[in-house]
This record gives sequence, structure tokens and C-alpha cells, in this order.
Amino acid sequence: MQSATTVRRASEPFLLDQLRAYGPILGMILILVVFAILKPAFLSVANIGNVLHQSSILIIMSFGLAVVMAMRGVDLSIAQIADAAGLLAAVLLLHGQPLWIVFTLPIAFGLFAGLVNGLLVAYAGVPAIIGTLGMMFVIRSGELLMTNGAEPQILFTLPRGLTRNFFFVGQGSIGPFSALVLLGVVVFIAMMVVTRLTTFARRARAVGGNARAAYLAGINIRAVFAGGFVLAGLLASIAGVALVSRTSIAVPRGAEPYLLDAFAAVYLGTLLSRRGDITIWGTLLGGLFITFLSNGLTLLGLGAPYRFALNGGFILLAMAIGALKRNH
Repeated sequence: MQSATTVRRASEPFLLDQLRAYGPILGMILILVVFAILKPAFLSVANIGNVLHQSSILIIMSFGLAVVMAMRGVDLSIAQIADAAGLLAAVLLLHGQPLWIVFTLPIAFGLFAGLVNGLLVAYAGVPAIIGTLGMMFVIRSGELLMTNGAEPQILFTLPRGLTRNFFFVGQGSIGPFSALVLLGVVVFIAMMVVTRLTTFARRARAVGGNARAAYLAGINIRAVFAGGFVLAGLLASIAGVALVSRTSIAVPRGAEPYLLDAFAAVYLGTLLSRRGDITIWGTLLGGLFITFLSNGLTLLGLGAPYRFALNGGFILLAMAIGALKRNH
């Protein structure tokens, strides 16, 4: 018969495995429970709807970053692409351009910026962190030129007839559902298909798992890697246009705070996977948690410094736990 000490020692690895697997999830839930206790309005239907509305932009942007990071890359330009796409949409609207141009030209810009990133990183051999950082500064300079030195592009003063359809994306609703939330749902479904059911999905997983093995298997790893940046640029531009539609104003560098939040969303998503994988599902839940966290801190009267500190802490925690999962 086994002694109590032997049984206890045998159970310790199991308990550690469970703690590594589910501890972060329980910790995230505990934080939300604390907010609900301190501020009962935190879990009200109105507040939850507001959080879902606010989180859609972050989640759309984070999906693109997740695709790049799953292939062991990084894109520091997504927030700047979103910023410039929103500014471009606002400038076009202020100059009376047709609505289809207001939407399609910024998205085309996002695709172009993502393509340039992909060509620099995958084909020219520029390190991703350097190439996308350079793209970020180039776009930022273009924004200053486009706005005569960071001049805000104010849309809410325009006649409602000119802005109604544009504002519908960020402020309208279809039945009881926010149009922005529905946009997020559509993008989520599309990303689930792209990252699970397509040839690109299989090749991207191979590149992320072992690039050399993928190359020896005949996969064009440069094209796949570049494709991830193109997808990130596309999603960033959609998020940027949606942001301006929601706020009715476009300001240079207005989307930059989303960059840290996007990284936090992706890394937090890895905590929800037993193997620490980057997934669209995990990124979705990570983005929701980040937005609920920001909302809870706001209700408690705590500002951005606390949110940035917590986001940074969560990123470090996710990296540490990911390392533990890989080593066990």
C-alpha cells in the first residue's frame, strides 16, 4: 500500500500541470469577479454591450498580429497603418468623395503597406522588428504631411447626410446588435476559416512550426510569411476606418495605444492554450479581457498608467508561462 507521502508526491506534478494549464484562466476570471464586486454596474447588460462595442476594433487589429506572430514574426506597424487608414478615410470624406472610395482606398492602403512589409521582411531579409518599425515611422511622417502637422480631422460637424452611412459602421446597429460588433463577428468567422480551412492555414502552421522543414517540404515560405503581413495590414486598415467611424474624429497617432493592447491580447490568448499556441480563439478572448480590464479600471477611477502597467505585466506573465509549458 502506498504511503500518504508517496501519494502526495505523485499528485504534485499533476497539480502543477493543472496550475500551469488553468491558473491563468482562473486568475483572469478572478480579476473580473473583483471588478464586479467593487462595481456592480460592471456586469450590467449596458456595460457589457459597451465593452463588446469597444473591443471590436482591438480584436480585429489583434487578429492580424496573431497571424504574423504565429509564424514567429512581429509587426510593429499595425497601429500606425490603422491610424493612417482612418485619417485617409476622414480626409476623403471631408473632401466629398463617394462613400465607396472612402472605404476602399484606406483598405487598399492597408494592403499596400502590408505588402511592402512582407516584401521587406520575407524577400529582402530585413528583420521584422526593424522593417515594420521603419514602416511605422514612414507612415507617421505621411500622416503629419496629410494633416498639416497633426491637425485633427473632425467629422461630427459635417451635415448628417454626408456622414450617416459612414458613421453607421461604428455607431449604428442592426436590430438589437451593434454594427461594429457584427463586423467583428464577421471578421472573426473569416479569420477562423482562413487560419483553419485554407491552404494558407496549413502552410502557415508549417512555417510557424519549423520553417526549414516547411521549405524542404516544398512550401514557398517567403510567400507565406509575406502573406501574413499583407493580412495584418488589411485587418489594421479595417480597424482604423472603424475607429474613426466610431469616434467621428481622426487624429494622427490616435490609434497608437492599440499596439500594446494588441500584443497583450495575443499573448494572453496563449495562456488559454495548453501548449501556449497563438490562436484566433485565444486572441479573441484575450482582446475581450483587455477591454474588460480597461473598463473595470475606468469604473474604479484608475487611468491609463494602471492599464499599461497591467498589460505589460500580463505580457511578461504570458511569456513566462509559455516558457514553462515548453519546458515541461
